[in-house]
Amino acid sequence: MQAKYIKALSIKRIYAELIIDGSKKIELRKRSIGLELGDLILLYETTPYSMIKGGFIADKTLCLPVAQMWSKYHHILGVDKDFYDIYFDKCELAYGTFIYQSFSFPSISLKEINELCPNFIPPQATINWRNNWYVHSEWIDALNKGRHQLMEQGRLGEQLSLFA
Repeated sequence: MQAKYIKALSIKRIYAELIIDGSKKIELRKRSIGLELGDLILLYETTPYSMIKGGFIADKTLCLPVAQMWSKYHHILGVDKDFYDIYFDKCELAYGTFIYQSFSFPSISLKEINELCPNFIPPQATINWRNNWYVHSEWIDALNKGRHQLMEQGRLGEQLSLFA
């Protein structure tokens, strides 16, 4: 099932919009949150919006000292220096997942998600999408497109299933 490659990421609307429009090319976090190359990351916009209306295919994740992450990638982080310094205050390392491709999707509200996805709880950071949860056809199309391109580039091997 494709759901094993789908995750939901909690994010503020402003950063979701910057990812979708292509101006934010690295998603920053204070710790590793398990985003893997080729995963479809659904952008769950936090309250008051509480919805999914976009996502991205994850590229590689870097872990760098905070100052080095800023000096090397500040032009594609989608945040200003003041925010960056406050966010990473007292942190030694910054984790950044490159955005391979971003997408906008038909929006789905928390109310709709709760109706379609039994026991869905909005993520604190990320959650793995469950096999019994709703998967929009556009999500599958985006996932398949991104993974196919990564495979063609030799960056992602096909996953073999022992239970096929």
